[in-house]
Amino acid sequence: MILEKIFCKEADGIYRLKVPFYNIYTSVFLIVTNEKRILVDCATTDEDVDGYIVPALNAFGYELSDIDMIVISHKHGDHSGGLSRVLSIVPDIDVVTEEKILCDDISTYALAGHTTDCIGVFDARTDTLITADGLQGAGVDKYRCSIKDKAAYLETLEKIKNDEKIKKLLFSHAYEPWYIDRIDGREEVLKCLLDCTEYLGG
Repeated sequence: MILEKIFCKEADGIYRLKVPFYNIYTSVFLIVTNEKRILVDCATTDEDVDGYIVPALNAFGYELSDIDMIVISHKHGDHSGGLSRVLSIVPDIDVVTEEKILCDDISTYALAGHTTDCIGVFDARTDTLITADGLQGAGVDKYRCSIKDKAAYLETLEKIKNDEKIKKLLFSHAYEPWYIDRIDGREEVLKCLLDCTEYLGG
């Protein structure tokens, strides 16, 4: 899979880098505010960091050392595998793995279900929730709908349903049944949550 090594705009101040992962891709997000520069996830391997993340940051005008913090959505390798390489370059970077206010208008957001520790990032500037793997739909490629804790997942779906601030979703992969990696508009968000419930599986 050949993907461009650039961060593409998803919303004001939010950018996505697609990094190859088997037959699909995983996403690294860059959030830029007046105060902070935040990465969400770091792909799978050292080579992903050196060959995708660093060049994409350079093209954006940043070095890895310009990043203030990195949010790790969960411990699966395609999201956290590059962390040791990141830390070898910037050992004092702030690594966030739990619910926390990151800066004005930006906070992590608990999304338990796929894993018990899964988190996303909510950007109140644009009403956008980066879900990473927190919403699974019908799954993706060979992985299908992958839920560690079904009860927690259902609670997560209900929480997002009741959180009227969330009007845009950004996934790390192009999940089925949508085959897209973003959802726009509150009505579409609610439809997405219904799909996630339907495809929860047995």
